[in-house]
Order: sequence, then C-alpha cells, then structure tokens
Amino acid sequence: MNLNDTIAAVSTPKGKGGVAMIRISGANSSDVLSKVFRPAGTKYADKSAIDLPPRRAVYGTIISRANGEKKAIEIDSGVAVLYRAPASYTGEDMAEITCHGGTYITGTVLSAALAAGARHAEAGEFTRRAFLNGKLTLTEAEAVGTLLDADTEERMLLASSAVRGRLSGEISEIADRLSDVMTALYAAIDYPEEDVGDEGEREALSAVTAAENSVRRLLSTYRRGRAVAEGVRCVICGSPNAGKSSLYNLMAGEELAIVTDIPGTTRDVLRETISFGGVTLRLADTAGLRETGDQVEGIGVRRAEEEIRSAELLISVFDSSRRLTEEERLMIDEYPNCARVAVINKSDLPTGLTKDEIEFIKLRHDKTVVLSCFEDIKNNDCRGGIDDLAKAVGDLYDAGSVSVTDDAVIWSARQEATLRRAAEYLTEAKTALEAGDYTDAVCTLCEGALAELRGTDGRGVGEEIIDGIFSRFCVGK
Repeated sequence: MNLNDTIAAVSTPKGKGGVAMIRISGANSSDVLSKVFRPAGTKYADKSAIDLPPRRAVYGTIISRANGEKKAIEIDSGVAVLYRAPASYTGEDMAEITCHGGTYITGTVLSAALAAGARHAEAGEFTRRAFLNGKLTLTEAEAVGTLLDADTEERMLLASSAVRGRLSGEISEIADRLSDVMTALYAAIDYPEEDVGDEGEREALSAVTAAENSVRRLLSTYRRGRAVAEGVRCVICGSPNAGKSSLYNLMAGEELAIVTDIPGTTRDVLRETISFGGVTLRLADTAGLRETGDQVEGIGVRRAEEEIRSAELLISVFDSSRRLTEEERLMIDEYPNCARVAVINKSDLPTGLTKDEIEFIKLRHDKTVVLSCFEDIKNNDCRGGIDDLAKAVGDLYDAGSVSVTDDAVIWSARQEATLRRAAEYLTEAKTALEAGDYTDAVCTLCEGALAELRGTDGRGVGEEIIDGIFSRFCVGK
C-alpha cells in the first residue's frame, strides 16, 4: 500500500440505487476529477474541474477514456464536489462524484477515475488516511467501522458518540492531567534544590489517584460497551413445549418461529440479531432438550446442546404449569459458566411448580422472570412480563448505569487491554508515592501509563494493530 498514491473507490453499497458515489483521495485528486468530469452551466462551463471552488456541489457531465478511446465519451451526468487539504475527510485533496446508481454505470465511472490516474483503494484506506493525517484518532476510526456495521439502535448510538470524540476526549483529558503531574515531577528531579515538599507530593498523589479512578471508570463500561458493539451470544433453551419459540417471537417482535402445541416442533437453531433491554443479542432459539428416538429431532437436540455450551447468556424457559423434570434439573446443573436468566412461563395457568422447585431455579440463575407468553401475544404489545425480561437482561449488562450516548464507553478488546495496563501502571505509581519511593521511579511508572493511554488512541501503536483494525472496513470507507 503506497499512501502517496491517489486512490478511488465506490463508497456506496453495491447494487441498483437512485445514486452512487465514487470517492477519490490523494494529491492528484483534482487532476483525476478534471479528466472525468466536465462542469455544466454558464458559471463553470469555461473552467476545468481542477479550478472548481472547494466544498461546492457542481453539476456536470461525467466522461470516460477508460477503454483507450482517443475522444472522451459522455457516460452520465452527475454532481462533483472538490475538497482541498486539510479540509476533507482524509486530510488530503479529495473529490466525490455522484452519479446514477446502476451497477454498470457505477463501475464505468470508477473505471474512468482509475484510467485517469487513480488506483483502486484498499479496504478501509480512506479512513486509514484520515487516521494517519490526524483527522481521526484510532478510537474514532474504530467507531466508524462499528457505525457501518450497526444493525441495532444501541450500536448506532454507541458508535456515533465515539465518532464524535466522546471517548477520545475523555482519554485525552486523563492523559493531559497525567502529563501535568509528570512535568512537575521531572522538574523536581532536574532541580532537587527546589524541594516539592509534602504538599507537592500530596498533589501528585491526588492527581495520580484521580487518573487511576478515571481509567478504572472507563474499564467498568467495557461489559456494557462490548454487549452493545459486538452483541451477546444468547441462547433460549428448555424442555419441549415450555414456550421457547413463543418467547423467541416475542423478543424479536415478529413471528419467526413456528409455534404449536406439539412437543418438538423446533428442530433446528433459529437465529436473529435484536436489540433487547438496551443490549444487542445474537439470539438463538433451540430444540427442546429431551431423549428422543426421532433422528431429525435428535440432531436438533445435539445442536441445541452445542449452542448452550458456547453461550454468553442463557435464557432458560420453564413451564410453570407442571413439575420440574429430572431432565431440567440435569440441564441446569450442566450449564456453562455464563450469565443466566430463568423465565417461568405460562403464569396464566394454575401453577404446578412447588416452592422448592422455584427456589432451585432462582438459586441457579442470575435473574428470574415470571411471565405468560400467551398473554403478551394475545395483548399484541410488549408490556407485561416481556418488559420485565428486557430489564433483567439490561441489568446484567449495566444498561441502567452506563449510557451509550452520554458516557464515554469502551467496547473493543484492544481498548480494554490498553486501559487495563494503564490502570496497573497508575496503581503502582500511587503505591510508590505513598511509600515515598524515588521520584524517578514514579515518573517511569507514569510514563508507562501515559504511553498506554496515548496508545488507546493510536499514538505509538504498531503497524500490525492498525492493519488489523482497517482490514475489517469495506472498500470505499
């Protein structure tokens, strides 16, 4: 990848649409634009595209010499915008051409740009250039990728907040305060005759403690952020005819699973990504767990058991109108070590569960919700027990205490690991200050913390990490 090249790519999704956009970035963007776009109208008709005023949409004709033609061929009409560095998304000269959104015409316009001197952009290269040119921090760049992948409202809100700099601003503020402490400590080392005294040491300790508390507060948001950004692998399990598929439909808000009174209706794993209780759930409905002589149902049961073993959140459904079976007790005892919510369904029917059985269920789950899928479906709304379930799930992932719009929230494993190392350095620095250790030892620890904080936003991060982040982007972004 040569970052000095001028690059081009289609930045809108593939397929037919009203319009499509071809994005061009690099030092020769205006030259490439002048070869593929001819302004129209009296105001710009006598000008080349290279002379267009920046950040102004201009209508004109899109032309091509992509196949070696000596004479330019008019291929479409559209709108072009020219951007001059550094006032652009990438921080370089840029151009954007909007044409009609047919598959063939879009490819033809891109081919014209490539024939005019641009090369095809690699995945995420536009945003990578924005990061390298200081237009985005690495955290903000990661958020752009999350925003593109957003398939729930919470994911969109989390990513949008980070793109606007909410998390980067919080980390920068911590780093700046820590840098001020280090300036004072280094001054004490360089000028030992100017003794900082007890008051100076207390101020340094207070500042380091505040920085540690701030970093740990950010770390505490990781469970919530990850649950929103990456989603929680959630499996609905239980015995046949307990109401699993009815619950699946209620949570998804539409009839996705077949529901009958016949046990064993669900024989395969049904999947849907939903927003539920402020959390993104990668939801799976599974076959009822039981011994069966039916070969097809047996395959479904084995798949259900595999889903349960890999779950991050289990929602186990119990039929409250009958006693707990030995199979259900065994199922509970063999659960993996993950978050668990019990749903005691069919509360509209006379209860068959004993108090001891209900207590057994509650003791082995983090949350227990009593509801009637039948009543919620009959009422055709999401009030009643399903709201209690949503709250229970949200509480497991701090939905009530961490706001993805108002709080700085971390969501990636890279961010969590970097900030955890920063917190460890700060804890050691605080301990050293309390013990009265040498100032240069404290400075070394603070330097380590500062490097990790700045690394969170990409300063000093290795090329391998950067490559990994931008390789997940689509071409054109």
